Amino acid sequence: YPKAVLSAYPPGFSEEDPPYHGGSQGTRLCTCVFSDSNVEHRILRINTGNMCRGEEEAPSQIAYIAAGFFFARAEFLIDVPFDPYLPWCFMGEEIALSLRAWTHGWDIYAPRKNLIAHQYRPGRMGLPKFWENTGRVFGRPGPGFNTLLQTITIQRIKHMVGYPSSTREALEGLNYQIVLTEFEHYGPGETRTMTEFLEHTNIDVQNEKCGHIGWCNDCTLP
Repeated sequence: YPKAVLSAYPPGFSEEDPPYHGGSQGTRLCTCVFSDSNVEHRILRINTGNMCRGEEEAPSQIAYIAAGFFFARAEFLIDVPFDPYLPWCFMGEEIALSLRAWTHGWDIYAPRKNLIAHQYRPGRMGLPKFWENTGRVFGRPGPGFNTLLQTITIQRIKHMVGYPSSTREALEGLNYQIVLTEFEHYGPGETRTMTEFLEHTNIDVQNEKCGHIGWCNDCTLP
């Protein structure tokens, strides 16, 4: 503190559930995987790891930020402003946010207890899915247009992470160089290096493998 982020995946709820009063053990974002979905282009996806014992006196550090639920001081938005060149980004948002925050010197912590719950299936309430918003703006209903847009914009994140297939030269060869617009303002920080981040999170980008993060799963980094 003060460069600290508190983040987790809250527990879900359904409309028929009783009011959530909190108190369940907080999740820890300590794992990742390279997606094998055809529409996600091998992007890194974040997930939960081991829980702590629940008797800790203070939160301990984790590897990643949950994009839909995190708290930090307002200075966070000075160091890590939301990237306007990733419109309607869904897959890839969390790895980009995590690496940008950490390389700008922000440490990420997990709450020990949950105090809120989250509705993960808003479609059941008649609310639009994220990809429906994209189609609504451009008058292109259905998921197809959003998928096409993400095919291009996700290259910005892959370049940020260091995928060999998304180097500047590779993107220029695909005529995708537009995804690097103002990258210097919305890319990794300079307080810590990307090499240090990949070592910190045990990510092997070259071979697309996520290793075990002992310090995160064992709750040993205060």
